[in-house]
Amino acid sequence: MESTGLVTIICIAFNHEEWIEETLESVLRQDYYQKELIVVDNGSTDGTAEKIKNWVNRSSEHLPVEAIFYEEMQPYCQLFNQILSRINSQYVVDLSGDDVLYPDHLQSSISELKMVPYAGFVFSDAYVLDQMGEVTTFYKRNLSGDLIEEIELSNIYETLIQKNLICSPTVVFNTTILRREGGYDESLYYEDFDIQVRLSRNHPVVFSNHIGVLKRKHNKSMSAGQYQSYHSKMLPSTVKVCSKILGMNIYPEENQALKRRILYELKHSLWSANFDSAKDLVDLGNELGIKNLRFLFYKLWASLRWDISWLYMKLTD
Repeated sequence: MESTGLVTIICIAFNHEEWIEETLESVLRQDYYQKELIVVDNGSTDGTAEKIKNWVNRSSEHLPVEAIFYEEMQPYCQLFNQILSRINSQYVVDLSGDDVLYPDHLQSSISELKMVPYAGFVFSDAYVLDQMGEVTTFYKRNLSGDLIEEIELSNIYETLIQKNLICSPTVVFNTTILRREGGYDESLYYEDFDIQVRLSRNHPVVFSNHIGVLKRKHNKSMSAGQYQSYHSKMLPSTVKVCSKILGMNIYPEENQALKRRILYELKHSLWSANFDSAKDLVDLGNELGIKNLRFLFYKLWASLRWDISWLYMKLTD
């Protein structure tokens, strides 16, 4: 039976020894008190597991917490779904072991979700900390801290197809809806693009205008390898999600948004010499009827497999 108001934070960590204690402490310090934590070390080869054990020993009397340890890495989406299937909370958070929740994040987010109980999830703004130590907000704000552009939710499905609008660590899910939609797609290497699109297809989405999370960008993160030269693990999943979107689309505007996404992903696939993914994207583009000069050039590039990934690596360093 679902426990009303309870939120489960699922924190899956891999080689996060530098940050994991701060991450877990940020869960403990939330000013939302109906919470529980499930922390997983997913086969780390550094000191992450030991730091989790030490933190749990110090803090478990202040917070319901379960710690799980794997000797070998498990597929992320599959691991998350296993935990999702057995929790009984009303809300759930997927927290990486290198990100930090600000104290009011859960309270602010869940307050918004309670006003729209049939929403699939709520998201908010975040601070993004890069490897140079520079901090920016995910959404542009003026000197007074106000959003420069309003977050438009009326066409959220179409927007998410076209571009990455949401900082995924800020998301708080409605557990029942997430489970009803099948949780994460276990055939994918990563989850956020797919789950955001699928939930927004069938459910409203809510935005909370607060800065709820510190998101770290570093070369150990999963997203850092999105366009890794030759062997991106993420691009094949991106292609699969685009194919799924084509099957979900209803209106011409949605197909136009998918065309823009395919051209974007195709460009990066070619620049990074991920030619198998590029070929699959070309096939999707053909199915959608893309015929502009840019696409024709990309088709030629994909067929001839021009490898200029050395230049791409220099430009993206």
